Amino acid sequence: MIISLLLLAIILPACDSGTEKEAKSSRTIIDQRGKRVKVPGEINRIVTLPIPLPSMIVAVDGNGKRIVGMHPKSKSAVEESTLKNISPELMDVSTAFVQEGFTVNIEELVKLQPDVVFQWKHQPEEIEKIENAGIPVIALQYGTQQDLEAWLKILGELLDKKQQVNKIINYHHEVINDIRNRTSTINEKDKPRVMYLNGPEPSTNGGDSYNHFWITASGGCNVAADIEGTGKYVNMEQVLRWNPEIIYIGNFCNLQADDLFKNKIQGQDWSHVAAVKNRRVYKIPLAGYRWDPPSVESPLMLKWLAQKHYPEIFADYSMAAELKEFYRNIYNYELSDEEVARVLKD
Repeated sequence: MIISLLLLAIILPACDSGTEKEAKSSRTIIDQRGKRVKVPGEINRIVTLPIPLPSMIVAVDGNGKRIVGMHPKSKSAVEESTLKNISPELMDVSTAFVQEGFTVNIEELVKLQPDVVFQWKHQPEEIEKIENAGIPVIALQYGTQQDLEAWLKILGELLDKKQQVNKIINYHHEVINDIRNRTSTINEKDKPRVMYLNGPEPSTNGGDSYNHFWITASGGCNVAADIEGTGKYVNMEQVLRWNPEIIYIGNFCNLQADDLFKNKIQGQDWSHVAAVKNRRVYKIPLAGYRWDPPSVESPLMLKWLAQKHYPEIFADYSMAAELKEFYRNIYNYELSDEEVARVLKD
């Protein structure tokens, strides 16, 4: 009996130690499916499919060293953005695992040995394919301001950077509240009629899009508010009926303001549209990432828009100074005057 008790005294702590070690080697993240995703305790290799995510990881984590795979459109944004100067290691990140859209080549993905993969929630078949390969998937939902903040909170938990995430989210709220307070007394009929232009088709995004959020949150009126969805084709007759006073051209296309000013698009006549006549057509900037969709830099987008909508009300906004301060506080990076000029080139 004494020998048995001694053996138990030795075995039980060993079992407890093993259980504790296993618990420390993994943890659970709740994603936007509401699923409890078991991930390694230490995250060193991240693959991202959602396009805005690499810039967000850099902002939260301080660099992009944990990113080993990203979507090709994320990579093209890095190549054109200040992100390549903040985290030059991103220039060497693989995109070979993406086939088309958000479809994954599993063989190429497995080669990257990811600890975790981020994928859009609306890609259930792709998520299942990755999970069947034994790789944890955190699914994200696109794309409201609330979703954006949820992405940040998930990153904060995954990377153990909750304090930085709270700092970013608080700044988002501060900017949104400031702009809304300043524009709250403006009558709807006095707000500028705004159109988001995806490309030369022409196409636009409706009232359920993030673009609608930033138009309205910055004191504008989205002429396409009654349309549902994104990338919706509209003909020139509809554009003329809307007669937008301001047009923002998306950064996912090569179309420039000058193409409208000089009527370069074959089969379209923009010369009678108020925004073109008054030269209030602007190309949306790309800084650390494109400012069209939700991203860590969305507060900068809102300030930029507010100043375009109401130059007098927001005369105290110096976008050059705002950019430099944001990059200093969030990315811990000092933007040069040349980098600022590239972002604000309109």
